[in-house]
Parts: sequence; C-alpha cells; structure tokens
Amino acid sequence: ITGGVGPWMPYQMFGCAFVGMLAGLLPRATGRREVMMLAVYGSLSGYLYGFLLNLSFWPFSLDPNSSIAYLPGLPFTEQWQRYLAFDVATSLGWDTGRAVTNFICITLAGPAVLVTFRRAARKARFRAPVRFAAPKAGGPR
Repeated sequence: ITGGVGPWMPYQMFGCAFVGMLAGLLPRATGRREVMMLAVYGSLSGYLYGFLLNLSFWPFSLDPNSSIAYLPGLPFTEQWQRYLAFDVATSLGWDTGRAVTNFICITLAGPAVLVTFRRAARKARFRAPVRFAAPKAGGPR
C-alpha cells in the first residue's frame, strides 16, 4: 500500500548499509569457498538486519510494564537483556526465515550470479582512457 515507505524506512536504509559495508569487508575467495562464504554471510546478515530493524520500534511498541519493554534509566546490561528477549519473542522466527532463504538462494544462484558480475566487470569500462593533447592554436586556454 505504501510502497515500503514509512517511519521504518531510515532504519531499513541503515540496515542495508551495514549489510553492504560488511559484505565489502569480506576476504577474497574463489570457487565453492566463495559461494559458501557468501551464503553464510547472507544468513548471518539476515539475522543482523532483523536485529537492527527491531531498534526502530522497540522503545515505542510495548507496555512499559512488560518485562521486555524499553525503560529509560535502566543500566545498559538490563536494557540489553530486555532487548535480546524482545528480539527473540517478536522476530526471531522471521529472521530465521530470512536467514535460511538467503542461504538457499545464494547457494543455488550464487555461482551464476558471480559469473555474470565478473563478466560485466570485465566488459564494462568504468575508467575512460586519459589522453593529453596539445591545445589548438587560437582556441581557449
């Protein structure tokens, strides 16, 4: 209905940014090792994405009398325990589905997608050749 636009969108953007940044920090690999590394990373990033997105509504969504609600003024360790319990109670099932789907899709489609990306990188010219030429007589300087 809203096309994915709503008050949660900035959190989705930050979640995607973290997933992309960490993917860029993965070590180089080739072959089956690369596909398995990407599949495991995709699975872990599925959990990380859900974990980060829960921050968007955790402080506002529950009755303050709940044992998993955010309570201002509590020490960090107690807030952390409450947040972990909230994550397990509300979204661990969705995050697990996302992680398993990521793993399966990357395992099945990963080799073909990697070949396509490598071919596109070889064929594309992202840097135009630099050519220096003497200025023409009477032209702008």
